[in-house]
Amino acid sequence: MPVSDNGLVSGVRRGYERSAGGLIAAIVAVLLLIFVMFLLTRLVQRDVANPAATIDYRSSLAQARAEAPFEVVAPEPVPPGWRATSAAAGMRDGDYVWHLGFVVDGEEYAAVDQSTAAASRFLADVTPATEPGTPVDVDGVRWQALHEADGQDNALVLRDSESTTVVSGTVSADVLLGFAESLQK
Repeated sequence: MPVSDNGLVSGVRRGYERSAGGLIAAIVAVLLLIFVMFLLTRLVQRDVANPAATIDYRSSLAQARAEAPFEVVAPEPVPPGWRATSAAAGMRDGDYVWHLGFVVDGEEYAAVDQSTAAASRFLADVTPATEPGTPVDVDGVRWQALHEADGQDNALVLRDSESTTVVSGTVSADVLLGFAESLQK
């Protein structure tokens, strides 16, 4: 055998043997590693249907009823399948605001908002629904109906001398009407 300048025998392979079998084994090992990683992430990852936490809004409601210069409303009772997920009461930009939001049956949203703010500004803050609909009667009181152009959001609006009340959400107009009917002072 010929000897190279460094004293090694030439023609002898050293290190990893390259072959079709070695390549296949490496590909199988990588695919197995990817599969194991996929299984581990699926086991660790939890599918959360609705990550919004349910809250107890009673203290916020009591605060609003004690402070607000208008009669604060909330549903009594809360409709079945509805979870309160947000509540806030207090001054904002010089106006008193009450908000109570619900996740409905895990997929939809509905809220009641009240404020002493100018109705046009307040409506723009709490609902994308701007298209006028047919007014509805809630316990003998006429509410203005609004709809979003794409039909995604609906709202019912009641204006009086003290405040503007908006019941809005992604629920159907019928569900929204039932929500408005459940509101108690």
